[in-house]
Amino acid sequence: MTGPLSLKTALITGASAGIGWATALHLAKTGCRVVVSARRDERLAELVVEIEAAGGTALALPADASEPAALDRLLADVTDWAGGVPDIVVANAGHGLAGGVLSSDRARWEHMVQLNFLATTHLMRCAAEAMAAREGGGQGDVVVLGSCVGVNISPFSGMYGATKFAVGAAAEALRREVGPRGVRVTTIRPGIVTSEFQEVAGYDAENFGKTVAKFGEVLQPQDVARTIGFVVSQPSHVHVNELTIRPVGQDYP
Repeated sequence: MTGPLSLKTALITGASAGIGWATALHLAKTGCRVVVSARRDERLAELVVEIEAAGGTALALPADASEPAALDRLLADVTDWAGGVPDIVVANAGHGLAGGVLSSDRARWEHMVQLNFLATTHLMRCAAEAMAAREGGGQGDVVVLGSCVGVNISPFSGMYGATKFAVGAAAEALRREVGPRGVRVTTIRPGIVTSEFQEVAGYDAENFGKTVAKFGEVLQPQDVARTIGFVVSQPSHVHVNELTIRPVGQDYP
């Protein structure tokens, strides 16, 4: 495949479904060599087959994105395979949690904070640091998946929204550190997207479906993937550092 991102390498975490899967397919179509990572190695293998069948280049590297040591190994393996630091890192791994501060499952807080915030920030830091130190000057994109509820906090997803608020703040702080060194850090804040996310988070027809129904047609993972592709395809002096994408009918959050 050839395109605006030809010869670049992209790493996408959380790539076994949803936004991560769609982003890997989209970036591969633009010419990127893509490295896909998640815990489900069989799903990653299916994704690699689909990319290669369409003429793209892909590698599956299973890893648990909640473990900083696993992320360190992942970045090292990608760098070895690509012959250099990846040009694009999409920090997509994460999960939601239905309910607010009072009503959400307290037993799931720690893992969500570890995955959505601490481990994601670790990946952002390591990727940006390596990009900035690249021989010949730092260039690269670190793309972080936030959420519109990370800005417009919802009582129906209070703790999840708090993790996305925090990771968005860390992304902005990192942008200010590494932007002058040529590295772009972008937060993508999707609204309602149909994927496995809802089931994993514990949403159902009663606590989620009725609210969403009034929005009409909601986003698909491919919609967010195209948005990510737009951001990383900008000329090196242009930075779309924050972007919110919602279904047309979604008035709030």
